[in-house]
Amino acid sequence: MDQQRPQHALVVGQGSREHALVYSLTESKHFSKVYAAPGNPGIAGLAECIAYQNLPELISWCAKREPLLVIIGPEAPLVAGLADALRSQGHWVVGPSQAAAALEGSKTYAKEVMRRYNIPTARAQMARTPAQLQAWIEEETMWPHVMKQSGLAGGKGVVIVDSREAAWHVAESWTERPELFDEGILWEECLIGEEISVHVLTNGHEYAWLPLTRDYKRVNARSDAPNTGGMGAFGPVPGLDPETKDRINKEILDPVMQFLRDERMLYRGVLYVGLMLTASGPQVLEFNVRMGDPETEVIVPMVEQDWGALWMQLAQGRLPRIADHFGKAAVAVVLADERYPNPTTGGQPLHIPQNLDGLVFQGATRLVDGVLEGNGGRILTVVGVGPDVSNARRQAYQVMSQIDAPGTQYRQDIALEHRDS
Repeated sequence: MDQQRPQHALVVGQGSREHALVYSLTESKHFSKVYAAPGNPGIAGLAECIAYQNLPELISWCAKREPLLVIIGPEAPLVAGLADALRSQGHWVVGPSQAAAALEGSKTYAKEVMRRYNIPTARAQMARTPAQLQAWIEEETMWPHVMKQSGLAGGKGVVIVDSREAAWHVAESWTERPELFDEGILWEECLIGEEISVHVLTNGHEYAWLPLTRDYKRVNARSDAPNTGGMGAFGPVPGLDPETKDRINKEILDPVMQFLRDERMLYRGVLYVGLMLTASGPQVLEFNVRMGDPETEVIVPMVEQDWGALWMQLAQGRLPRIADHFGKAAVAVVLADERYPNPTTGGQPLHIPQNLDGLVFQGATRLVDGVLEGNGGRILTVVGVGPDVSNARRQAYQVMSQIDAPGTQYRQDIALEHRDS
């Protein structure tokens, strides 16, 4: 596998995160061609998009190619074992094995790993039946509380409930979906503090930090607004003192590496840890086995290195060197369908002017008779880049104001609370 360096690259996925990953590869000197599967209209301006109906069809397409560098963006193909299948064909793959991807595929499994390795996280109980969940709701005296679907839910399987009535409402809606209880429902204490997104590149033994970011999960700024897949992000996040970073390394990341070694799990990719900085120290909210969205959209322009070289080193099991300091800041603002996170039908026309002073990464878009339209929840992500967060934020919202997109929404407060020192 190491004898033939890939000349072509493939990004698996179709969202704004994958658009940013394709952008990172087209900026690299290492590839003569970039593919995306399935991609979207924005990605099609940078890469050749490959349509496929299912993973076996994609695996078959890859089997006919010389070794590719493959970056798998979303979690579902990783949990389904796509990285294993493509590695067996000789491709250079960024993404963990199916066994390791269970850290994200099952929150119940992740909780068990954290318990075994003494990784700090919220106390939780797991319900396998509606009656069990209802009993815990009835007995609870501490509010707010957190309800989590154990399986993959596209970032929308976590609900913070601040009363017994609110919990009953969620439980009733989830009871209508028995498959959720097959995976398990977590009834979890609510952690209080500052939330951050820690991304590290890892070969399963060592790790290197990417810029620290913060994302915004709620659809709007109201404290009772529903969670989404992410409505914005910024980085770098200031103020993480060396002592706290050392605790994150020693209490969280080092034990995860020990777990991977103990279980002999292959992990060549990105580990994304959602953390809450509480009064008692950092605690894990969740593990993700790929880059976040919209965090990817701010990390890519902040790391001014050849991303193609970084990904190829990682795919070979070598840990890339990442700069300790970053000369740029970035702010991402997500434009979403006005009905999101409720089901959407899309169809709103989008007009994105040419030569904008910022980056626009398309997510849920489609072309209909040559007209660009929205095609789902999170339609696109606008990214402002600057010498500091304030300037990056100003650019992001200036660009967003120039996009004509009826029937959409976006948060006005991304990075608003941040003040550059």
